[in-house]
Amino acid sequence: MNWKVIRTLMGKEIRSLLRNKRVLLGMLAPVLVLPLLVYGFRAVTEGVSREAAATVSRIMITGELPASLETALAADQRLELVVSDAPVSGISPEVLAAYRQAAEAENLDMILRYEDTREGHVFQLIYDVGHRRGVRGAERLTEHLETFRDAEELRLLETAGLSPALLKPVELQLEDLAGEEERAGSALSNILPLILTLYAMVSVVNFAVELTTAEKETGTLETLFSMPIRGSDLITAKLLACVLFGVVSMVVSLGVLIPLMPLLAEAGVTALTFTSGTWVALLLTLLPLIFIAAGTSMTMGLFANSYKESGAYMTPLLFAFMIPAYVGITPGLELNAFYALVPVLNATLLLKSVLLGNLEPALLGITLVTNSFFSMASLTLMVKAFGTEKLLFGIGTTTTFTLQRHRLQPRSLIAVEDVFMTLSLVVILFIYLSTILTGVGSLLTGTLVVQYLVFALLPIGILWYLKATPVTSLGLRRFTLRGLGGGLGVWLAAFSLALMYQMLITPFITQVPTLVELEAELTRLSPLAQFLFIAVTPGICEEILFRGFAFRPLEAKWGPKAAILITALLFALVHMDFIRLIPTFLLGLAFGYVTWKTRSIYPAMALHILNNGLALMALEHVTLQWLPLLVLLVLGLGSGWWLLKPLPVKNDSPI
Repeated sequence: MNWKVIRTLMGKEIRSLLRNKRVLLGMLAPVLVLPLLVYGFRAVTEGVSREAAATVSRIMITGELPASLETALAADQRLELVVSDAPVSGISPEVLAAYRQAAEAENLDMILRYEDTREGHVFQLIYDVGHRRGVRGAERLTEHLETFRDAEELRLLETAGLSPALLKPVELQLEDLAGEEERAGSALSNILPLILTLYAMVSVVNFAVELTTAEKETGTLETLFSMPIRGSDLITAKLLACVLFGVVSMVVSLGVLIPLMPLLAEAGVTALTFTSGTWVALLLTLLPLIFIAAGTSMTMGLFANSYKESGAYMTPLLFAFMIPAYVGITPGLELNAFYALVPVLNATLLLKSVLLGNLEPALLGITLVTNSFFSMASLTLMVKAFGTEKLLFGIGTTTTFTLQRHRLQPRSLIAVEDVFMTLSLVVILFIYLSTILTGVGSLLTGTLVVQYLVFALLPIGILWYLKATPVTSLGLRRFTLRGLGGGLGVWLAAFSLALMYQMLITPFITQVPTLVELEAELTRLSPLAQFLFIAVTPGICEEILFRGFAFRPLEAKWGPKAAILITALLFALVHMDFIRLIPTFLLGLAFGYVTWKTRSIYPAMALHILNNGLALMALEHVTLQWLPLLVLLVLGLGSGWWLLKPLPVKNDSPI
């Protein structure tokens, strides 16, 4: 590489970005927005608190209160008592109607009815929960009523000659040994790692779009590659410029956010003291994430030919960044040797450890190695994308969702950008529908609705809308027993490797998750119903989405390897189970490979059903020492089939 040329090109890219208003606005936004949000939030909350403290609650009393309680209420300057001659036995409708009118006019906040019965004291609080003044009055009055209740209980015990300890046979004492700084760090660790992780990655996406998609749209990229300079120098200059702006954005946001966070955390301190070791740990944690985001987002940016089209590619990428980051702030989740192997999630958990001051050097090392590996993988993918002339100079088709259906022409396959847009919609619906449906019904019902509606019917409906051929798009073709038998060998190898991985991680997590979810509700179903729910439903619906709807367009545009890898990764991410991310990815690779070999979706469906069906069986007799032998045996028996070319297209008739 010619570093002199790289510095010159990098300077050109930096000047170009600095002249871009969108880039400058994105970099300076935290300086302007974060202080306004923090101080605005504090101003509103403090204003509400001052208003609440200055407001006097006007309470109407019916009945003659006990002397001690009446004295306490009269001494409370937050209360204004109004004695009523309403009957003690009850509140008439006329009185209630008058109270509602008075509450609307803010002349009366609530009614306290008291009656002394043979069984004891009866207090009735009448207020409108729709009015904040009534709720505030009830809260203030409840304090005095609870004090009166405790005093009466003690008086009755003393009168009976009993010990007050009878009321509280168990005494619980809580003592917080954490100091002020430790409490501040604990509060910050709940939100600051998420903000730092996401901002470090998401901000880079904007710079990557400017360096790739924007230059493709204006024709600048084609001009640059026609110059007498090495492509590697140009790619390196663009990458370094993107990373540099990402680091600057991270430093700016960090410099603005850290002094402001204690105000939100209400820790009682004006600022946090960050040692040099803390800053080094933050830099080492976030820098690989910036490289990962730069490599992947610049790669995705090359696939788009306009800003409008880039949204279809960047949205799934942002979800891939956001999901593990949100998982990382789960209460009680701590960094260990296993979580350190999951990118983005490991960085969020590592930042929590840094802020809490309990960082383990070994886990820091594992996290850095893991994220460095993914950085290299993303940069390799970026270099390959920049070396593809079709991506650099070709003019692709834009998304077709905006067109009216009657204007569309019949086609065999949909466009790749339509695939990514649909997958983005699937993820959004999957998250929200799963939450809503499980909140109003059972987990089983919610899961079934999401599987059939989102994973199956939605892709089929989009194929219909875009007039794509279902047989070609979904791979609804005949298959041979030879193809199914070979696929069985591939799946057995992947299944064995996944099971080995699951056994190996047992020492690093408290409980190895099984492939069976919703165990509490599944126990109420018959074995057949369990098989239909666990095996048949996902085997059909998930394969329609990944190995049918998404696989075929990806294969047609980028080849079978890319289609297998991308669908396997998406298949693993959508399950949102990062403990089983690698096993799910391995199974996705096997299903994708079998789909490509057989030219049909049906073998993948059958193997998926078989795989999940085994989750209903106890595999206690399978030990780790026999699994490598099983893998070698399966690979040996299937090696001949593995090296064969894809099955001929003569089996293309639909079924």
